[in-house]
Amino acid sequence: MSNRFEILEEYRQANTELDRLKGLAMRQRDRSRVITIYPHLQERVSHLSQKCEQLDMLLEAINASED
Repeated sequence: MSNRFEILEEYRQANTELDRLKGLAMRQRDRSRVITIYPHLQERVSHLSQKCEQLDMLLEAINASED
């Protein structure tokens, strides 16, 4: 059971970071002439999106196995 909670916490942290980075990316697009674009931002967003998807599938599998 603790693994489920650890996975859920990791998912929440990744999702929070993903939301923050997406917000940062949106602000950069809005002010692209003023702010220097971070070169690895899109790469990090992509990585976190994939991680969230994988953790979500894992949580769904855990939930299904408990039924």
